[in-house]
Amino acid sequence: MKKIWAILTVIGFTAFWTFGFIAASGVFGDRDSHPMTFVLCIAGLGAGLYGWFQIMRTAPKMHGKRAAARARMEEEFQHLAG
Repeated sequence: MKKIWAILTVIGFTAFWTFGFIAASGVFGDRDSHPMTFVLCIAGLGAGLYGWFQIMRTAPKMHGKRAAARARMEEEFQHLAG
């Protein structure tokens, strides 16, 4: 299921950046942009964030495990180097 959420996240954020750039170039450029580009931009952002939150919900919680592992590795390195 994580792969489906990851694919949704990538497609959503890709749509967000693509249609966001088109909408921004329409606002700041010479040509008008269609209102649907703004809708697709917001929909892409929503899909990307929803997928990302689903991935983070199912991801294991670290609770300082990385910091403890890094401290242990640095201690071993100092012991071997010194």
